[in-house]
This record gives sequence, structure tokens and C-alpha cells, in this order.
Amino acid sequence: MKTVKFLSTLTAVAFVAFATAVEKPKMNVIPLSADRAIVAIANKNAAYFELSINAANGELIYYKQSSQPLTDYKQVFDFGNLEDGKYVLNLKVNDTKLVKNMEVTRNKIYVGDSKLRFDPYFDFRDNLLKFTYLNFEQENLKLSIYNNEGLIYSSKLGNDFTVSSGCDLSKLDSGNYKVILSSSDKEFTYRLVK
Repeated sequence: MKTVKFLSTLTAVAFVAFATAVEKPKMNVIPLSADRAIVAIANKNAAYFELSINAANGELIYYKQSSQPLTDYKQVFDFGNLEDGKYVLNLKVNDTKLVKNMEVTRNKIYVGDSKLRFDPYFDFRDNLLKFTYLNFEQENLKLSIYNNEGLIYSSKLGNDFTVSSGCDLSKLDSGNYKVILSSSDKEFTYRLVK
């Protein structure tokens, strides 16, 4: 019982450190006309970013990666050549993702609210694997651990909003391992050497 309590305390401390260190970028989409809009990005600290626009079916329409750390970025986009339909703007700054839905019609550009997402936080020290994840969509999550020969461990984690857990890996042999935290449509990979 003390081990579980100790592991929970360590994980909670890691989560607090993670929550205070994340980026909190802002992305505004300001329609100028029926087919043009300004996409404005702002972040408190200079950082590299990735911006992509995808069609509802996942097809990549636009992609830009900054060549240097920036605190802001503005670009006027002409959506006149796009088919009427739904699109998704994705902004990634370090381990933080901002998602904004948008609909383009002949007469207007409709912009939805932003959804903030964070990649999970993993830490491996002293044979303990700790991880924390904010499960905004409350999807059913699964943790899997692989070595060079294949799957060696799998566990269903449930669909809680906050997932904070740890694994004692002291009984594993030395080597390279791949840890995958997954849902039905997302997969996060963490590699460790023991």
C-alpha cells in the first residue's frame, strides 16, 4: 500500500510540474471576406510551431513549420479554391496542440471554438515509468509496452479525464523498449532504454 501511495504522490508531483511548464498558444481565425481569413498565432515564449489545415477526411491541405522560434505569426489565407466543406486547423507548439474547426461555404467562413490538447508526459527513472495525460475527449485509453520481440505488457486505463499512473519496470531485462499510450484514433509513443 505504501508503494502505491508513494507512486501516486510521485505522479501527482510530475503532473503539477508538467501542467505549469506547458505552452499555452492562441490561434485566431478572422474572416475578412467570403473566401479570405487571417490566421494569427501568439505564444508567450518564442517556440517552433507547426500549422496544418486538413479536410474533414484527413487530407492535408496546407502545412507550415517555422524555421526559427517565434512568439507570433500572421498569414492571410485565400480559401476560395477549397471545396465547400469542413476543415480542421491544427497548431502544435512543443507538446501542446490547438485544434480549431472551420467550415468554408460559397458565402462565408464559419470558425469554431479552439480545443487545447497536450501530449502525455512520460518519465523513466530508477526503474519507474511514470506518465500523465489529460484525456479531454475522455476516450478509452490503453498502455502497451513492447521490446524487440513484440508486446510484453498491455493494460486498459479507462476513460478518466486525468490519467496519472506509473509502472515498476525493475523486473524487465536491460534493453530498448517502446511504450504506447493509445485510444481508438490517437497514439503516443515513448522510447526508453533500461
